[in-house]
Amino acid sequence: MEQPPQEQIEAIVRSLEAKGVPAAPVVEATALATAHPEAVADLAIAVMRRFPKGGTFLDGALSYLPQEAWPELVRFALDTLERSGGKNAAAESVIEYASLQCPSALHPHLDRLFVIRPNARCYYERYPWRESGDRHLGFLRAVIQTASSTDEERTRAWTDLCETRHAGAIEYALSCADHVSPAGWSPEEWVQAHLHLVGLHREGPSLRRLCPDSLLHLVFPEGFFEPETRPPWLARIHPTWKLPVSVRHVPFGGSGEGQCSLCAGTLHRLLVLDPIPPGLGVTGRSRLELATCLSCLGWECQPLFYRHDPSGSPSSIGYDGPRISPQFPVGPLREAVVGLAETPRRWFWQAWGCSNSRENLNRIGGEPCWVQDAEYPRCPTCEGVMGYLLQLDSDLPTADGGEWLWGSGGIAYGFWCDPCGVSSFLWQCT
Repeated sequence: MEQPPQEQIEAIVRSLEAKGVPAAPVVEATALATAHPEAVADLAIAVMRRFPKGGTFLDGALSYLPQEAWPELVRFALDTLERSGGKNAAAESVIEYASLQCPSALHPHLDRLFVIRPNARCYYERYPWRESGDRHLGFLRAVIQTASSTDEERTRAWTDLCETRHAGAIEYALSCADHVSPAGWSPEEWVQAHLHLVGLHREGPSLRRLCPDSLLHLVFPEGFFEPETRPPWLARIHPTWKLPVSVRHVPFGGSGEGQCSLCAGTLHRLLVLDPIPPGLGVTGRSRLELATCLSCLGWECQPLFYRHDPSGSPSSIGYDGPRISPQFPVGPLREAVVGLAETPRRWFWQAWGCSNSRENLNRIGGEPCWVQDAEYPRCPTCEGVMGYLLQLDSDLPTADGGEWLWGSGGIAYGFWCDPCGVSSFLWQCT
């Protein structure tokens, strides 16, 4: 007979407190969260009270918390952080994952968050400001303009303005960038780097959006990742692996038809969009085949570029050097027919580090989950900054039965220049 949720929570927390029991009850916490999502808030509160170190078991369980439960749990986490002087990692995890899955729950508390600083100096410290509009513009403007503010506080306020992605906040941030950019940066470099982090590019007096608003997750067929070699706590059971398919019959993996201009090998197909889903910024074509050379991309040269003919087929461009013998010659990704799922708003914001290999980060559109800083290539034809199109995570199966890693296990990113019909790829890892 299954234990009641409160008894399961008590067993989890006692196992953490005992320390003689394996202090990482990921399997137990995930089982509780999937069977009783309404109990996740109680689990989080018990952990904040009795095991403030938190852990990945809590991080994973928060993905099952009902959306309507986030606001009250956020308030409890902020109260806990204030009482503890900011020293409660479990409460910081609640804020971290709320900023990704339900940022609106944090918006009433942004002034307070600025002072408490949960997750201070982490890249996701600024995430709570996403989608907050201009409701806290006055507060951030006051931080920047007040003489008693420190340089560090002004810099944080400025980056928070950018993170809102709100036109009025961005306009004010650009107006005062000269007074905020830190030593070692020119104001222009500082501005462009932070605009790129939020999917914007400044071209003279205007701003251009570099990322589509439309977002689709790839849905892989049953058995695609078999045999499953991951430990139970990294099993592909996260909700982003199980989204309902809205577009079917999308060819994935296998060999393409073009030839790599670096090594003369056959290009490796990534996927074929036929038809091309709307809202991705790809026009003038009904079909787009995306391919690259896994043997050369990143290992020999990156980014790599491809021009697409009217039918959407790619040919390698942008390299006219000597023929290369790749250090790591490989075959293609495992061929399959995948689906595309319209992504629920809860999963629009994802982060490579925060996902901790649990989530499906294979996405088309939306904003990229950068492993490092934002990195948008320039089109070799027009020299314009290319827009983001898609990303593919590591651990995808290969045709020979292996698992593909982008570098040491990062993400590959695809870009598109619509006027030139040019795609580009690069990857990042730690």
